[in-house]
Amino acid sequence: EGPHPARRTFQALRIEVNGELEALEEMMQQAMEVLKPGGRLVIITYHSLEDRIVKTAIREREDGCTCPRDFPVCVCGFVQTMKTVTKPITVSEEELNDNPRARSARLRVAERL
Repeated sequence: EGPHPARRTFQALRIEVNGELEALEEMMQQAMEVLKPGGRLVIITYHSLEDRIVKTAIREREDGCTCPRDFPVCVCGFVQTMKTVTKPITVSEEELNDNPRARSARLRVAERL
């Protein structure tokens, strides 16, 4: 039952050999820099490693203040440049029935401020 046990091993090898995670991190930084205010970044991730990179990159620009929480005013100079538009969107039950491989897909949307 379920996917073949070697699937994750080959996935890990492919990700490492192709440098996919490093390329995604670089693309996220570049994409957020070139967006104009009001522009939206829409990313579909297909596994948790990708999703964590996307979520972290957006969150760093959304709430990256490093000041202690008890400081009354931000002194680190952080300026919010991105805002999450929606919670992650996942596949519907209907789509999952039609395409079980889509089970881990997540759609994230962020807007440049």
